[in-house]
Amino acid sequence: MKKKFKKSLVYLLLCLIILGVFNAYFNFILPIKSTGYSSTLNIASTPKNISWPKTGEAAAGIVGQELIISNNPQIPSQTASTAKLITILSVLKVHPLKINQDGPTITITQQDLNIYNQYVREQGSVVPVQLGEKLSQYQVMQAMLLPSANNLADALAIWAFGSLSNYANYANNFLKLNGINQTHVGKDASGLDPSTTSTASDLVKIGEMAIQNPVIAQIVATKQVTNFPVVGNFSNLNFLLGQNGVIGIKTGNTDQAGGVFVSASIKEINNKPVTIVTAVMKSKDLMDALTSSSSLINSLQNDFQRQTFLSNKQTVAYVKLPWGQKVGIHLKTNIEGYSWINEYQTIVININPIKVNTNSNEIVGTASLKKNFDNTFSSYNLYLNQTIKPPLKWLLLHINY
Repeated sequence: MKKKFKKSLVYLLLCLIILGVFNAYFNFILPIKSTGYSSTLNIASTPKNISWPKTGEAAAGIVGQELIISNNPQIPSQTASTAKLITILSVLKVHPLKINQDGPTITITQQDLNIYNQYVREQGSVVPVQLGEKLSQYQVMQAMLLPSANNLADALAIWAFGSLSNYANYANNFLKLNGINQTHVGKDASGLDPSTTSTASDLVKIGEMAIQNPVIAQIVATKQVTNFPVVGNFSNLNFLLGQNGVIGIKTGNTDQAGGVFVSASIKEINNKPVTIVTAVMKSKDLMDALTSSSSLINSLQNDFQRQTFLSNKQTVAYVKLPWGQKVGIHLKTNIEGYSWINEYQTIVININPIKVNTNSNEIVGTASLKKNFDNTFSSYNLYLNQTIKPPLKWLLLHINY
C-alpha cells in the first residue's frame, strides 16, 4: 500500500512538472498573462524664438486649437475699431447670412444721419450716407470692416438690436457665453469710444470666431469695393492683405488706443492649411501695429517645425509580469509630427494583457498621437524588448495561477 502511494505521488509530481513545462514554454493549459494598462505622455515642443512687438501687448493662436500665447500680462485696454468684429459677430448671430446673400435692406434714417455728422465732428472714420439711402446688410458690413465706417457700425447695431444699449447688453452676454471674459463693450458699436476694452488674448479668440465665419472671411479678404452708393469706391485699410499668407482681419487706431491690429494668416502644414490669428494692441499708431504684426506673423509661421516626439531607440513603457520581471516596450518607428511654440503633444500608450511566450515581434499595444492642427489620431504599434518566458521555478510554485 505504501509503495502504491509513493508511486502515485511520483506520477503526480511528474505530471505537475510536465504541466509546468508545457505551460511555461507553450502557453498550453494555464493562460498566464500580465494586466494591461493605459497611460498618457505629454511631450513639450522645442522652444522657439518669437518676434514679439517691442512695445504694447500681443497674442497669437491657431484656429481650432485651445493654445493662445502672449508676450506680456494681459491687461484690458481700448480696442479701437477692432470692436467692429464683436459688432458683426453679434449681428450675424441674430441676422445670419450665407455666402452670396445680401441680406435685408437697411434704410438710412435721420438718426443714422445724425450719427454720421457726430462722427465727422469727432474726426472718426466714416462712409458718407444720405437720408433714405438703401443699403443691404452685406454692404453695411463691407463699409464697417474695410474703410472702418464708425457711423455704419452704429447704424447696423441699432437696426439689429433697437438701440446701442440693447446691442451692448447682447454683445457682452455673447462674449461671456463664448468664454471671452476680459472684453467689455461700451457706449458705441464702433470702438471709437474708449469704453470698449479687451486684451490681445481675447482679441485672438474674437478673431478666430470671425475668420471662421465664411461671410466675414470673404469681406476681410476683399482689397477694394467699387460702385458703392454715395461714396463710390473704398479700399481695405489692411495693407498686409496678401502678404505672408495674410487673409484679414481688422485694423484699429485712435489717439487713446494707439494702433491695434487683428490678423489672420494661412500656413500650409502637411498640405493642410493652418490659420494663425494674432492681435497687437497699444502700438504707437496703426502703421506701427501693422509692421510689428508682419514680423510677428512671419516668425510664427516659421515656428512650425517637424519634431521627433518618441524615438524607436527608447523604451516608451514597461510591463511588470506576475513573477516580478520588468520588460521594456518600444516602437519600431519614430513618432514624428509638426510642433508649434510651446504646445504639448499628447501620446496615449495602451498596453494589452501580455501572455506567456509573447514574442518580441508580436504587437502588444499601441501609442496614439493626437495630431496637432487637425485633431485626428495616428496609432503606432508597440513591441516587447524581449520574448517572455516565465521561470520554471515560479511556474511550479504557482501552478494554479
